[in-house]
Amino acid sequence: MKNSLEDPHQVITSTSEQKAIGKIEAFYLRNQRRSIYIALEEVEDADFFWGRTEIKEFDFWWKKDTPLTKIAYEMERTETAVLLLALDRVMKGKIKPRDGWRIW
Repeated sequence: MKNSLEDPHQVITSTSEQKAIGKIEAFYLRNQRRSIYIALEEVEDADFFWGRTEIKEFDFWWKKDTPLTKIAYEMERTETAVLLLALDRVMKGKIKPRDGWRIW
């Protein structure tokens, strides 16, 4: 068996990468014969990348109870991107959900 220094095509992965690969492979093997729905696959305006200052700005607007449509306008982002950020922040406990999920 060659070690990674002898085989330039061998990829070295970290333990966390190996776990992730294992989970993906297990999921695929479990579901390979089923129809799989991929959420947000075709959403072109879903921007998942946010800078620290943008997060602070979003939190500011959120705490002021600003509607997501207005936050999107002020931040020059799509409503979809802002909705996804709000969902992410609520799920991680970074912001509090609004009463009755009155988000729009």
